[in-house]
Amino acid sequence: MSTHVAICLTSRGNYARTGTLLHALDSDPDTQLDIIVAGASMIRKYGTLSELLREDGLEIERELYNVLEGGTPVASAKTTGLGMIEFTSVLDELDPDGVITIADRYETMSVTLAASYLNIPVIHTQGGEITGSIDEKVRHATTKMADYHFVSTEKSVDVVEGLGEETDRVFLTGCPSIDLVEDIEQNDDNRYDPQEDYAGVGAQIDIDEDYLVVQYHPVATEYMSEYDRTWELINAVDDLDVQAFWFWPNMDAGTNQVSKAIREYRDQRSPDDVRFYINMHPDDYLTLVSNSACMVGNSSVGIRECSYLGKPTVNIGGRQQMRERGPNVLDVDCNTEDIKKGIEQQLSVGPYERSTLYGNGNTGEKMKEIISQTDLTMKQPMKPEQLNL
Repeated sequence: MSTHVAICLTSRGNYARTGTLLHALDSDPDTQLDIIVAGASMIRKYGTLSELLREDGLEIERELYNVLEGGTPVASAKTTGLGMIEFTSVLDELDPDGVITIADRYETMSVTLAASYLNIPVIHTQGGEITGSIDEKVRHATTKMADYHFVSTEKSVDVVEGLGEETDRVFLTGCPSIDLVEDIEQNDDNRYDPQEDYAGVGAQIDIDEDYLVVQYHPVATEYMSEYDRTWELINAVDDLDVQAFWFWPNMDAGTNQVSKAIREYRDQRSPDDVRFYINMHPDDYLTLVSNSACMVGNSSVGIRECSYLGKPTVNIGGRQQMRERGPNVLDVDCNTEDIKKGIEQQLSVGPYERSTLYGNGNTGEKMKEIISQTDLTMKQPMKPEQLNL
């Protein structure tokens, strides 16, 4: 049975969270894979994906420009609407058997709506996870519109089924990013220096000494206060005698606030132990994280990938407040003193035991097998007797 699937990559994190699945599908002679690159992943200052994909031997079927910049809720909402128009045209032309959509970004809603109205089955990854932010609304709405669900944790299975999805369309697969982490662990490249491959801006970091990886993203519902919140984090890192690789934020409402604070810190204080980056290849980024002393910020990497690595993580604020986590995560409020104490505590603890909460390293191949062996169809409306009323 030959299967034709499309996938829409709209942010730099999408590739890390689907990479092993893409390569598994691409290498399957019975599968036609169409990769659509769009959204923030087409904007260089947020880290373009096209070059990385081509370097890794993956062909891109379409590149779409559908982003309105501005870093505000209005820009996000309008980007969602524009994305639906663009994705509708492309998916109608490609006419795949199914569309893979990822997690919870606003572009995910665009893809899901377009495919659903075109009667193309939707395969949703990372459904059922709870964070307590606007992302959760997008994720659960996508779950209700999707036809197949590849979820990462046992609790997520319960959530997706609790939302009324049929059990034979819900698959506990884990997350493909754990496959990358497992490969990194096997390769054990503990001397990796990104400064040899990526220029970056700022101080020269000595990779033989402890360093942090800092990744702080805006919270859309609190976007107007993100400038001040970012300075709380900056002051904490600046007060500590520890090196850091600091990465630019995702393109969400509030990104301009976060970026402004980081830019002022870089330009006005010229820290002698911090180097700033926009983006890296997922393998290189996760290798850098693997070799770090601690992950700091509010990225899901600190919770998802770092749980498998046993990497100490200081999770700041409410962006990930409801997400399942392993013992490696220490939650702190977004103020300088709490962040400093949290980092100092995690540095003193050192590595944690590995958690397989989000998978054990074989997710991409598992997802590929499910797709290739499934006759993809639209789910049917629930009958009255199926409703627990």
